[in-house]
Amino acid sequence: MVTRQFAFAAAALVLIMPALALDAAPATVTLRATGGAYPARQDRSQWLGSNLIGAKVVSASNDETIGRIVNLVINDDGAIESVVIAVGGLLGVGAKEVAITYKSLNISRTTAGDAIDHVTLAATKSDLSHAAEFKTLSQQMTEQQARR
Repeated sequence: MVTRQFAFAAAALVLIMPALALDAAPATVTLRATGGAYPARQDRSQWLGSNLIGAKVVSASNDETIGRIVNLVINDDGAIESVVIAVGGLLGVGAKEVAITYKSLNISRTTAGDAIDHVTLAATKSDLSHAAEFKTLSQQMTEQQARR
């Protein structure tokens, strides 16, 4: 009887060891030789860029779908400064791209909490349709060269 209980306890320990190892693992590993850090996992307070790009954007005032996030503007420090939203068009064709500051977004997670369900913005589709179109640095340089 004791042998059977011991075997059961050993089997249970073997099954939960991987979970215990995950909890004990540091979130970030720092390498002293290079000074770099390599995060081992995503924190609950962090978003993946792949979840943010493609997220549906809705208006806070009337729940109207405004568009989808198509790109991120990231500064040299690695912080997201703006998101680029495709507004209008048909299935993304002919859509106008407008940049919105990241701080103006209200991001809602899915029920499971592992992804983004939608992004709410305190603007309407009409507001963004009338906003200036976002131009990448490459587009600006191409326009400058064409004027010469």
